[in-house]
Amino acid sequence: MSKKAELFQEYLTSHNLTMFTRQDLNDQLKTSVFRSAFSVAGDTIPFIIVVDESAFCMLQVQIAGGVVNDGNRARIYEEVNKWNITLKPFKYVIDTDGSLILTCCMMNADGQMDGDKTNAMMNIILDYLTKEYRNILAVVKG
Repeated sequence: MSKKAELFQEYLTSHNLTMFTRQDLNDQLKTSVFRSAFSVAGDTIPFIIVVDESAFCMLQVQIAGGVVNDGNRARIYEEVNKWNITLKPFKYVIDTDGSLILTCCMMNADGQMDGDKTNAMMNIILDYLTKEYRNILAVVKG
């Protein structure tokens, strides 16, 4: 586990944020993946926070699994591009399995992990999803 992951784990513990499980990958960057989920509109939406020794951490939310296929790819890519033009704090990507992923890259100073900023971004994402989740699903599943 990286020093940043240790700091983030300490932040979670000190703030009694118990909804995460941590997986240490034991790779070259000492990556740790913190897993949790949002509850939005009756759905459970998984998300991860990837922390390692780089200057960045990643927040990724799986909005809809396996929804992009050959029949709807062009339409969904067009919608994703429209969303990405208007969104500042995060962007959408389609992964290799055709899942719609909301992703946010946050920079941290050397050896630091700002739990407050990460928590604030999680709240911004949750607020956004609370307002837009059903509309997003209507587009990608429509």
